[in-house]
Amino acid sequence: GIVKARVALLDRQRLGFNLVVFAHVKLANHGRDALQRFEQAVKGYPEVLDCYTLLGDTDFLLRIVTKDVKAYEAFFLDHLSRINGVQSVSSSIALSIIKETTAIPLGAG
Repeated sequence: GIVKARVALLDRQRLGFNLVVFAHVKLANHGRDALQRFEQAVKGYPEVLDCYTLLGDTDFLLRIVTKDVKAYEAFFLDHLSRINGVQSVSSSIALSIIKETTAIPLGAG
């Protein structure tokens, strides 16, 4: 029961996905229905690799990959900013990746 899936990890840059964006999303309303609508919407976008619910100033953190800045702009304008209930999005573009892993630290304390 601890193995969720067996996958192949693809080199996103060799596939042309050169941009990693972290988007902090704040919703206008915080009711259960608003949160669920947002969650369902982002599940439908393959550009969104990860989506986390946060406590604090923003409601969600998304890790998004696209081919370039123009592709992210199109995704933002055509999809992310149009999700019902989105109040604001603050995007940060990753300049370089220092560490990226899917390994669980089994040997750590």
